[in-house]
Amino acid sequence: MDASAKRKHARGSDNRPVKRSKGGSNGRWQTPHQKSKLESLKGKGIEPGDVGIWTTCVKGKERQSLEELLNICEEYGEKLYAIKREDPDEAAEDDEEEDIESSIKKEVQGMKPKEKPKDSVFEPLRMDLDCLLFMRTKAPINSVEMVRQICKDAKGVEEKKERKSRFINRFTPVTASGKATQLGLEEVAKKVLGEHFQLAGDEDDQAAAQTDAYTVRHSLKSNPEYAIRPTFRAHNILKRDDVIKKVADLISSHHKVNLSSPDKVILIDIYQTFCGMSVVDGDWEDLKRYNLHEIYMAASKAQSESNEKPKEKENA
Repeated sequence: MDASAKRKHARGSDNRPVKRSKGGSNGRWQTPHQKSKLESLKGKGIEPGDVGIWTTCVKGKERQSLEELLNICEEYGEKLYAIKREDPDEAAEDDEEEDIESSIKKEVQGMKPKEKPKDSVFEPLRMDLDCLLFMRTKAPINSVEMVRQICKDAKGVEEKKERKSRFINRFTPVTASGKATQLGLEEVAKKVLGEHFQLAGDEDDQAAAQTDAYTVRHSLKSNPEYAIRPTFRAHNILKRDDVIKKVADLISSHHKVNLSSPDKVILIDIYQTFCGMSVVDGDWEDLKRYNLHEIYMAASKAQSESNEKPKEKENA
């Protein structure tokens, strides 16, 4: 073959042939199983109307964190709502009784991404962003109640071996959700805030204000003070100040803003086109803003300081 007919390779500044990109996943070949697994780890499309628990975790430990999150939720689902967890021993016995055909079918199914049963009250989801997970929940789970109890219990954990998690950081409960738009924000806010505050527009009727649903449910303090704490992820449409003002305008002037020691904290979490909201008690700050890792660290530090005091007395 004539040399001139041969394909000429591009050369770099050092006169060496430049390697051509083969495309694909940065040159890494993937089997169909690997592709399927990677797809299963992507966000499953959280939708307006979903409720549950946002969870942040250590980067690169999303899979392990998802397992920890599911274990914790199932434990407290049983503890708070009497939702019995599946017994591994019973599941093993059922497996032994399967015939060959069922075993083969199960093995084939095992190649597909595993999902929780449709009737399960917990469905763990991994989002498209690093370090971000979501536990979708169903009735009777109250995400605010459950997250608060998990964090309160964690305050009493002193030994590392007693900790329920190594990689989970912060929990953010979601009581209701909608689209991340001005209208969606307003609809979600009215639904969530009405359970904890008197809404703007109702303050003219003072008699009704003393006997409304809120006062009946929360007779200890009829006008709780509040703070608004928004979080934005992969979203650039709604602006922080606009969101805070919109939500604050929906609350009656009887309730005052208190950023240092509020009775209630309004948590707003906006992720892409999803807007979630919940109202938590004022001990949110004391519980490290529901950061499980920080609670464990604080408990460990307190224990260490407690152990050092007797030694100081002995030296004195």
